[in-house]
Amino acid sequence: MDFRITEEQELMVQAIEEALTRENLESYFQECDRNHEHPHKFWDILKELGCFSMFLPEEAGGDGEGAITMLLVMEALGRCGTPVYLFWDHVKADALLENGTKEQIEKFMPLFFEGHPAYAQGFSEPTAGTDLSSGTILTTYTRRNGKVYINGHKHFISGAQGSDYCLTLAKNSENPEQLTLWFVPTNGPGCKKEPMETMGLHMENVNDIWFDDVEIEEKDMFSTEGNGLLATSKGFDYERLIDAFNAYAQALCAYEDACRYANQRIAFGKEIGRLQLIQNHIMEMAMRIEAMRDMLLRYAWNKDNGLLRREEASIAKQFCSESANIVVDHAMQVMAGIGFCGSRVSRIYRDLRITRISGGTGEIQTVIASKQILKRYR
Repeated sequence: MDFRITEEQELMVQAIEEALTRENLESYFQECDRNHEHPHKFWDILKELGCFSMFLPEEAGGDGEGAITMLLVMEALGRCGTPVYLFWDHVKADALLENGTKEQIEKFMPLFFEGHPAYAQGFSEPTAGTDLSSGTILTTYTRRNGKVYINGHKHFISGAQGSDYCLTLAKNSENPEQLTLWFVPTNGPGCKKEPMETMGLHMENVNDIWFDDVEIEEKDMFSTEGNGLLATSKGFDYERLIDAFNAYAQALCAYEDACRYANQRIAFGKEIGRLQLIQNHIMEMAMRIEAMRDMLLRYAWNKDNGLLRREEASIAKQFCSESANIVVDHAMQVMAGIGFCGSRVSRIYRDLRITRISGGTGEIQTVIASKQILKRYR
């Protein structure tokens, strides 16, 4: 495996870091975080840099860049202190191209290129998260008078405020074993959206959505009837890998900020970085940063070469989410009061905690990975 960065990748990373350094958006991010607003200035920079088309499939007109390039982009975004957790919507494009109708592809694909949220994804419910089965999914679809009607309550839905549609998992009211995905409009009659209060991720909205006899048509079905979970399952492993990229990228920012602070802060007549107990924190962070990056480069290479195993995606997500939270805790300790009071490290500290929960908790990643590993030794 050769993990040397190509000249094109190096120029891309350089362009991202130069653009974000020049704009100096940290005070803007703080304002957006306080006001729970999407950082539109940041989004405009990403669009200008071509980041939205970069990872879309070539058959859709994108650049078709792979996982290693994705890691490098997210690493650069994280290093600059951006809300890198926002940069993931484009991963839905593969499933859309594979399972969407011509009309659905023509409707939603252009939105990815613009950086607009093409649609939210409505899987979780108050009774269903990790367990998405017919016994836990209570949202239903009912056919009546040539139309389809959606009823139910979706929970923890990211990005719904800015999305006109939600790709909604529902069960057939007449045959509950059939779980099917539908594109359901969220700004029309019968639909109610409410933002949820969250500990972090304040530049992204997380929502409850209620459907009360929302009328749609058969053409709004995604994939085939009863194929609700399989239609997007291929993307789950890549999403978990990207979750790991996100955790690493945010931790990298906190690590580098803490190292810079340790070289500047004077205590007892010298830089605190010269104190052995502070050096212990630096070493603990460095070990995890290096381990995360090496693991992710290897797994990204596997993804680009069609070799990524399911357990690798879960291992990456579990290890990086745990390690990133540990790194940021060390960074907070090094930076002490200044870290706690308004620095971007305190924002990262809040934002990172969700990485151990979203996309499948650490506990479910352990179950997924261990099952796959044990199969090989039967």
